[in-house]
Amino acid sequence: MLEASENEDNRNNERDHAITTLFLNCGMRLSELVGINLKDLDFEDCQMTVIGKGNKERTNYLNKKTKDALIKYLKIRDNSHDNNKKRNNALFLTFYGYRMSQFTINKIVKRAYRKAELDENVYTVHTLRHTYATNCIKTNIDVKTLSETLGHANVNITLNRYVHTSLDFKKQQINKIE
Repeated sequence: MLEASENEDNRNNERDHAITTLFLNCGMRLSELVGINLKDLDFEDCQMTVIGKGNKERTNYLNKKTKDALIKYLKIRDNSHDNNKKRNNALFLTFYGYRMSQFTINKIVKRAYRKAELDENVYTVHTLRHTYATNCIKTNIDVKTLSETLGHANVNITLNRYVHTSLDFKKQQINKIE
């Protein structure tokens, strides 16, 4: 999906790829991504501030691919918007310089699913959050760290939602051994 979004040929390619990359590499909710402002990014420490459910603030970390996608987008961000409209400090802007809506970002993700030949009616924006969490569990990330990254109120939520997936995955891998 990341490859498909990176190679898409449209005027918003850098922005749309940065959005998809953030979802898949940071496990954010749609509302959290919409709410990101420029001041929330800290490229020096490879992190960003995210405002989650209940207005709780947390830190998410940027891997190299995510940082690179954001930097590439930011290089063209200010040059690709209508200069007559008031700019705001939102990270992701529409062509006219306004903060992107959840509806618009949802359309972008659905288009990325289509490009990747995945069924956009089966997969959602929230599926990307689950994909991130499942991948973290599969790579043996500490569950407490994952819980904090996802903004869960307590670690039991993370355990209940994602550890069983990891156990099923491990069983499948063991059954492949002959």
